[in-house]
Amino acid sequence: MAGIDTAALAQAFSDWAPNQFAILEPSEYTRHRIPDAWWPTAASPDPDERRSAAMALWNTDFLAMIPRFAQALRERLVDVRVVQHSWLPAPTLDYVLIDDEGRHAVWLGEDPATFGDTDPTFFEALPPQADTFLRTVHAGFTTWDGESCGLIAPARMQTYAAYVGWPEPLSAPPADLEPDSVHPLRMLRIGGRETYSDLLVSPDHPQGFAVTYFEPDFDITLFGHALDELMMLALEG
Repeated sequence: MAGIDTAALAQAFSDWAPNQFAILEPSEYTRHRIPDAWWPTAASPDPDERRSAAMALWNTDFLAMIPRFAQALRERLVDVRVVQHSWLPAPTLDYVLIDDEGRHAVWLGEDPATFGDTDPTFFEALPPQADTFLRTVHAGFTTWDGESCGLIAPARMQTYAAYVGWPEPLSAPPADLEPDSVHPLRMLRIGGRETYSDLLVSPDHPQGFAVTYFEPDFDITLFGHALDELMMLALEG
């Protein structure tokens, strides 16, 4: 299978906001700018080797939570390149997959070193598999806007209250909060798709559950299922 070069990436990014980028070829400069674990991906001239090296980074328990997207990574992943984007401070691993229309869809896997010094508010509500992924594999894994169809970088995560411009989030649940209910001031936005939908977690629900918002409804659902469906949107349209 042919690998992805600058021209192919430029075509894949054609529908994105203006995005200056450069594939980082193997060099001492590249080696000093990326995690050691990324070097096999950066150094190999073979797209098959690059894919294998990148996927070896992923924790298997996280992949087990997202079976449909995990299958897409096995069957649709064309190449993985080390790329510097103008709007991000550090290089990313760019995963290029084939969507249902035969076009390239790209996810940006961010350097775990960019996680940040502190956890976002309500971050403890994430299941441990996702926590491990964000801390050790990619501190953010999203598509065209840094927020859609994946997990937002923890350094850019916002409480839902901050995201929509509401009052400050509540540090404790209201005394009258009923079980299995949703309080908008007690959630962290961890993903979404532009302004159409939101993927949220709340410390008021057990780990392993998430809240989805499709106007006008909040729904409580399994975290893995919700994330899997969200990630597949970029492949299925």
